Amino acid sequence: MEGRSLAMGVAMTGAVAICVGIAALFGFSPPPSPDRPKPPPPPDTTMNSELRYSRTVYQGTLAQDARAFHIAIPTFEDMARPNPYFEEFKGKRRLKTGDPMDTPHLKLSVEVTKMRASIDGQAVGSDHVVLKIENKTGKYLAYRAETTISDKDKCASKGDLPQNAIVLRPNQTISRTECLYRNDGVLDVTHVEVIELAALPAYYVSRLPATSVLYDPRTAAGHEPLAGKVCPQTFSWRDIREGLDGREIGWRDVIDFYARHNCDEYSFFRSYRYRTDPAAPLPVRPLD
Repeated sequence: MEGRSLAMGVAMTGAVAICVGIAALFGFSPPPSPDRPKPPPPPDTTMNSELRYSRTVYQGTLAQDARAFHIAIPTFEDMARPNPYFEEFKGKRRLKTGDPMDTPHLKLSVEVTKMRASIDGQAVGSDHVVLKIENKTGKYLAYRAETTISDKDKCASKGDLPQNAIVLRPNQTISRTECLYRNDGVLDVTHVEVIELAALPAYYVSRLPATSVLYDPRTAAGHEPLAGKVCPQTFSWRDIREGLDGREIGWRDVIDFYARHNCDEYSFFRSYRYRTDPAAPLPVRPLD
């Protein structure tokens, strides 16, 4: 009896060994082990979602940018203050040589100047209607001086002068070409608005692509930042354009946002509005 039990045990052990061998031979394997914990998100994701909108990183960006522009570093309180806005004219005011127009912040005058233009594909000297815009104050100004000309189609070949189409330095005068000069040409000022800015906000705003923030390509031609480069292609022009076209936002909303935010790091969002509350948080974070 014992011999029979021993024989059966040996047989069962052999059978198990054969099954294990067959499983190994044909690739059967035990169930997979549990998944390993997922690694933490990459640093740039964390930066985008959390650190970028922290006060510490924001203040560090202000200091870095001010040094790059060789201007004084503003305090957090400086950047949080309301930027005074003024709508100084709306209507139609005809400008003629020798008859300037004054607003509380600006002096606008027109002159005829000979400069190079591209006519029929050739560069030639030609008379131009040039608008001179003078900042009468000792402050940086974001400005928008809108004009109309009697025949815009005749202005496409005009020459352009380098200038910042958005910001004036304290007591600065810039010149921008309006059109080629013709005896029947008429230049009218239709709208003037300004925002007083501190130094770093002015440098920030000067980098905006002018035609994306309610500036006519005819008058924005020649636009150059006060320093640095024009905002990158990731600039939030689509939200701005759609917001402006739908009259959800205005010029001062866009200018006020970028007076407080470096366009390399922060993008405008359509729910932002011109700030009047110095206690509102900075940087401004869009609501999810």
